[in-house]
Amino acid sequence: MQRIRHYILTILLATIGGHTPIVAQEHIESMDLDALYQQIDEAISHSAKYVAAREQQIGQVRRSFLTESDPEKRLEQAGQLFSLFKPYKNDSALHYAEVCINLADTLHRQDLIGLYRARLARLCSNTDLYVEALEQLRMINKTALDNKGLTAYYEAWMHVCGQIGSLSQRSHVRQRYYDMQDLYRDSVLMVAEKGSEEYLHLKMDILCARQQFQEALRVSDNWLNTVSDGTHENAFAAFYRSVVYDRLNNQKMLRYWLGKSALDDIKCAVMDQASLIMLAEHLSKDGDYDRAYRYVCAGRKFNLTYCPTLRQYQFNSTLNVIEGNYQESLTQKQRLTIYAIAVTVLLLIAVSAILFLLRRHPKK
Repeated sequence: MQRIRHYILTILLATIGGHTPIVAQEHIESMDLDALYQQIDEAISHSAKYVAAREQQIGQVRRSFLTESDPEKRLEQAGQLFSLFKPYKNDSALHYAEVCINLADTLHRQDLIGLYRARLARLCSNTDLYVEALEQLRMINKTALDNKGLTAYYEAWMHVCGQIGSLSQRSHVRQRYYDMQDLYRDSVLMVAEKGSEEYLHLKMDILCARQQFQEALRVSDNWLNTVSDGTHENAFAAFYRSVVYDRLNNQKMLRYWLGKSALDDIKCAVMDQASLIMLAEHLSKDGDYDRAYRYVCAGRKFNLTYCPTLRQYQFNSTLNVIEGNYQESLTQKQRLTIYAIAVTVLLLIAVSAILFLLRRHPKK
């Protein structure tokens, strides 16, 4: 759910100031939402196949890790396992982050110890473990980090400060953490590689906040050109394109890019799923209650796989609204069915009565 939270913060930031009406240039007519929804329906029905593919990949790397004796190769393989589990199962990703820290320690690699402590902190922050996140970040020797490590370090600080700020009930504490979040965001942009995921999504956040939507779309174009279709990376880029269209109030393109993001993540067996839940909310507003209910239920199932101890409460409000709409829709359909049956019965009775009268009083 990290993207849901970040999305909300992005929209709150972006809504400061007036709205500038800009029409985004894109071939809207080529975006077939019905066809996209059908692809999502099919992907959800085959989600077990995509999970099996990820599990197979994990199994191959894990077997190599367990049989490898060279510490450097073991560290590399543990890092691969961390990356495979990161969007899939949070508890396993936490485990392999700690494995990486221990292996890096045996190799006296302070840079890698810091990198994986930062990654561990980011995972903790993403699942409400803020004390653990701060503990890990304060143990990092910042001077030993390279640019990749610094990016992970500042990004983890940025995220945890934003989360603590959003949860605080005291205005001065909230503002202090938001100010720290802004400072760490600036630090990320200073050290992150210009074309990296960490750099691009923050750049788009800032452009949307400044209402520079056409420039944000240009950055999005470049981003999408650097990632492969059908990947988790493409899903993340598509999600941020949907944020721009949300600010432009382009409802069709918002739904298209949310749907594209959800579809790619389902096919990659990504369980940290935000786009599908958001799409379900929009479909519910459209009156497509059946599909909205299916999507929010699937999204809940995916996210509970990602983090079963924390995800249930995060879906209750959204699920209750959509489920309420769905049940109301079913009730209306049942009412219409009853009315249709009643009308049909009355028509049959009327026809039978007419036929009966005609038989008793035939024309002479």
